[in-house]
Amino acid sequence: MGPFAKDYFSNFGKSTDFNREITRDYFHTANHHWLDVYHVDGFRYDCVPNYWDGPMGVGYASLVYETHQLTKANITAGRPYWSRFDAGAGKPLALVQMAEQLEAPEDVLRSTYSNSTWQNGTFGAARAVAQGDRGQLADLGLKLGLFGYPEREVVNGDDIPKLALQYIENHDHERFLCNFGTSNPDEAGNPLFAEGDRKRWYLLQPYLICLLMSKGIPMLWQGEEFAENHFLPDFGMGRVSLLRPMRWDFFYDESGRPILSLVRRLLQIRRRRDHIRQGTYFFFNDWDRYQRFGILLFARYDGARYTLVAVNFGDTDRAVPFWFPMAGDYAEELHGGVLDLKNIPALQQVWLNIPSHYGRVWTLK
Repeated sequence: MGPFAKDYFSNFGKSTDFNREITRDYFHTANHHWLDVYHVDGFRYDCVPNYWDGPMGVGYASLVYETHQLTKANITAGRPYWSRFDAGAGKPLALVQMAEQLEAPEDVLRSTYSNSTWQNGTFGAARAVAQGDRGQLADLGLKLGLFGYPEREVVNGDDIPKLALQYIENHDHERFLCNFGTSNPDEAGNPLFAEGDRKRWYLLQPYLICLLMSKGIPMLWQGEEFAENHFLPDFGMGRVSLLRPMRWDFFYDESGRPILSLVRRLLQIRRRRDHIRQGTYFFFNDWDRYQRFGILLFARYDGARYTLVAVNFGDTDRAVPFWFPMAGDYAEELHGGVLDLKNIPALQQVWLNIPSHYGRVWTLK
């Protein structure tokens, strides 16, 4: 133990000192043990700034490099169970090494053997929009596409694909519903017991559509799929000392059922459309046509496979113009039927009707 890197949690004791060989050996051995004995898929490394001393350092960068090389060596040696990381000749290792480096998530992907990272950019932009800053819609549109993030790096001959998590909720923050108003069931008014107003569940819908159609790895935080509504303060012991159980009864009530239904439909769309999971993301960044009305439009595509996602964060249904790049019939994936678009010409203006606090997902048949 001893001072190293940023030491965010010095109030809990001394840091882990990666300058010492015994420390580096300890964590390398721990990783080996979890991979070899418990057959985990990989690691999510917490608070990387606490052991980040640069891309050539002896802390985090060295640990993920050594873990990658360890995995390669065990595959080559044919040791039992390590073949699970072998995706085939010429393909990258199927080993997860995910950083929580919120200060510079793009950099940790670009400069280390990490293949994924947490990032708060999408969360921050979404929260700003939810709190009334419509000007942040453009930032949200960019963050949903992970602009500025590398997609692949080749280091020392090792091909490493790169992705980032996408989320609007996690364990470090209050539930997203709290952005739309809170109430307090505690008679004494203790703010730790505040809760988001579940009668406003419908305000979550456009954010969930964006999240689950975005580029990257979408993450649903436990209970998000049925509008769990715990509050969490930004500072103090209330962040860790108050019980916040999963309230499974929310799964069945009048607020939980419609959110759960929407999440299921979105997951089905993502599962059956490869170009949404892996294709190109294009954001239609046009303030006058879209964002000033609370509309966000982006496309997911790969060759002739094309999906347009249109989301309305406003209180009013809107009709907006759009020019589809390819002619044909477009199926509306959330509800279909009369919402399908028939015989759409290429590059000619059509009007799209987007309901308030909701959205449409049109895919070329």
